[in-house]
Amino acid sequence: MRKYITWIFIKKLIDPLNLFSYIIWNPDPIFLRFGTFTIFWYSFLFALGFIISRFVIIFIYKVEKRFKNNLDFLLLYMIVGTVIGARIGHVLFYEPFKYLNNPIDILKIWEGGLSSHGCAVGILIALYFYVYKIELKGKKWQITKHHRQGHSWLQIVDRMAIVVALGSIFIRFGNFMNSEIIGTPTGSNYGVVFVGTKIQKIKNRIPAVKTIRIIDQDANLNTNHPKLTLEIQLYERISSLEKATNILIKNVKPLLIKKQKIPTLIRTEDGRMNVIKTSQGYKGYFKMNGIVRHPSQLYEAVVCLLTFLILLFVWSKKKDQTSHGLIWGLFLLFIFGSRILQEVIKENNVAFGNDFVLNQGQLLSIPFVLLGLLLIRRAYLKSTSD
Repeated sequence: MRKYITWIFIKKLIDPLNLFSYIIWNPDPIFLRFGTFTIFWYSFLFALGFIISRFVIIFIYKVEKRFKNNLDFLLLYMIVGTVIGARIGHVLFYEPFKYLNNPIDILKIWEGGLSSHGCAVGILIALYFYVYKIELKGKKWQITKHHRQGHSWLQIVDRMAIVVALGSIFIRFGNFMNSEIIGTPTGSNYGVVFVGTKIQKIKNRIPAVKTIRIIDQDANLNTNHPKLTLEIQLYERISSLEKATNILIKNVKPLLIKKQKIPTLIRTEDGRMNVIKTSQGYKGYFKMNGIVRHPSQLYEAVVCLLTFLILLFVWSKKKDQTSHGLIWGLFLLFIFGSRILQEVIKENNVAFGNDFVLNQGQLLSIPFVLLGLLLIRRAYLKSTSD
């Protein structure tokens, strides 16, 4: 009995749900503005990931004394493979019928829709074309090998796996800034209330809205549906109470209470929009309940960080003598193995595959995990036979 009481006391003392509470996440998705030109956080972090990855891959090849000035071509191949593979992967695996009806939408990458599974395949194919030259001689196709850093295709894939894990950290933070790929409700007070998507949608659709911010929240931190007060500031050009009321009640309020496919805010019993005039212009106040969710993007970023550190450590032990395929196999096992587990606490962004026991992300991850295990086993058998 005493041990049980002691355990309850310790649990209460160190329970993370008592140490941490929910946070309200409402970032501006735009990183920089230059007049009409804008740079989004996702684009900035995506590019930053590639820039830092470039320094890391240069470091790796310099340590192995295989550095050549044409190394940027390798990164160019990887960038092209990443973007094309990730986009085509999303089209084929997640929303094939949508893009079959509107093929031109495939080019609209800025609207979102990239697949990590397609990215992995795209990088493999791009690196194959980097290592091998395919040309037609006479009536026959011939495949000849380029002299690329003195490495085989699998060795180059190994080294690129290290920087892909690194770049994925920045991409997941970009997802977090966009409030996309959000997690399921935590059922507790721990987590994130993602209000950014709904607020940005309202600002984009209603030009009269200047800002929307959370000015008050539930004093009770031990809740999974905190009460929030939203302040909707209209531009100063809205000069009459009648016009302001019309905009806030007939235009803004319906968008606030409109049901989302993946809800982030839900209306309270008090559905009144209070409109008042201030020295800054007209403002509307509306109460809603937030939904505390798992920050699944940050979980994946942590997995990518740990994977990067492990792969870099494995490479550092033997460098260019590392068994071919070992690093790539570990990458596939860690990234896609964790993906199978993390999908449990992620919302499905598309309905495709919802009726299966495993969702589409989990089903697509299984072959990559099996391939990773085969590569690790192959590397182990080769190292023991040498």
